[in-house]
Amino acid sequence: MVRITKDAVSMVGIQAALVVSAVIFFYFPQSRTLNQLRTDIATQKLAIEADAEKARAVPQMLRQIQEMKKRYNDRWDKKLPKQKELGAFLREISESLERENLAGGFIQPGNPKREELFYTLPITMRFQGRFTAFNNFLESLDRMERLARIQKVNIMADTKQVPAMLDVQLRINIYFTDTESMPI
Repeated sequence: MVRITKDAVSMVGIQAALVVSAVIFFYFPQSRTLNQLRTDIATQKLAIEADAEKARAVPQMLRQIQEMKKRYNDRWDKKLPKQKELGAFLREISESLERENLAGGFIQPGNPKREELFYTLPITMRFQGRFTAFNNFLESLDRMERLARIQKVNIMADTKQVPAMLDVQLRINIYFTDTESMPI
């Protein structure tokens, strides 16, 4: 029969203590670290998938931006000249008023006003006509190459006349960047 000696028992005890120590001091901390790393990997994968989903929308957004630029560029890309070119603008306005049969035309340019990056020239206008003619005039103003914005509109209807006539007073601003040659 095998005899167990005191030395053998102590050796088995030491080996058992080493195994328990290895499990407590190495295996458990390493497995906690490994589990934490696996959790971090899973979280990062979810974040990458979410970012990839967001990134898939970018090409579509770029296409939409290009389409919008094409659509609005023609409409909003108006001319901001170096000089106010008032003569040509007033000629164009007068022709439009005449074409639409808007009578009693009164056009008076104001004094240029310095803004941060450009100058503003207010122009006051007064005329009479039918609503449809006034609407056509506004559309022709919108189609002009020159940047012009209506700042104030005052419309009074004369219902004594048939068809009713409008008495219109407008203040339009035109814009330019240089005051070197400012002939009025």
